[in-house]
Amino acid sequence: MAIKLTLKPNGPIMLSAEDAAFPVLKSDTGADIVLEKNAFLCRCGASQNKPYCDGAHVADGYDDKNNCTNDGLLNAEAPGVTVHFNRSICSGAGECVRGLPAVFISGAKDWIQPGEATVDEVIATVRKCPSGALTYTVAGQMTMREEADVSVRIVKDGPYEITGPVDFDSPKWSQNASQTCFALCRCGKSANAPFCDYSHGEQGWVDSK
Repeated sequence: MAIKLTLKPNGPIMLSAEDAAFPVLKSDTGADIVLEKNAFLCRCGASQNKPYCDGAHVADGYDDKNNCTNDGLLNAEAPGVTVHFNRSICSGAGECVRGLPAVFISGAKDWIQPGEATVDEVIATVRKCPSGALTYTVAGQMTMREEADVSVRIVKDGPYEITGPVDFDSPKWSQNASQTCFALCRCGKSANAPFCDYSHGEQGWVDSK
């Protein structure tokens, strides 16, 4: 596999792209960033040279320990479809809320109401989830988002969005997590490291700090 992500202990992500078609890294504006054979990407949130590591994790005392003990799973059933949500890997992108607000109701206690739209509409919206936190079951078959085209996209004031079959040996995968569609923390605050859990949004992290 041509694209490889390697976690350096308590340090950056090494993105290796030897023999891959370039570029593979997308900036937060959507522009391509041309790489050499590898790049070291900050995940402590403190680098002054984002998205690249500048060694700030050492002075900052960054610890990449995974402290997540509960995935925060939610199952929302309706005739013909059940939507599954894993809170621990939700990056807060909001594609679901913007795409189908009658079903995905921001701020509501029971915020997923799949019966408020057609099964096809629910499935189409779930498939847009960039972190893989949303999956669905139809006719007893659970389906997660799978992508064939590889990209690493930097979300402004947010995570790295990874799509496609990359070589990534994560020490832990959360329940129902897709291995070809996931989001990696770059604010250094996630309790579910190396994955994004929307800590950047909850704690007000921004790229400039």
